[in-house]
Amino acid sequence: MNKGDLFTVYLNGSTMTVCVLGFYNEEYSGEEMVLLAVVGHENMVHVPLEDLEALFPQRKHIN
Repeated sequence: MNKGDLFTVYLNGSTMTVCVLGFYNEEYSGEEMVLLAVVGHENMVHVPLEDLEALFPQRKHIN
């Protein structure tokens, strides 16, 4: 599993697309945690990288 990966899960009778946003270690247990975002298909937009770079100039955002 890597940052940016998309996968589909079936949970509570619903199919959802999930995106991996990042990872961190839980402060008290040290357990590795994953940050996920549920992606709504009706809101998903596919944008060429060149177009996205024009909207967000270099050094103005953090990956």
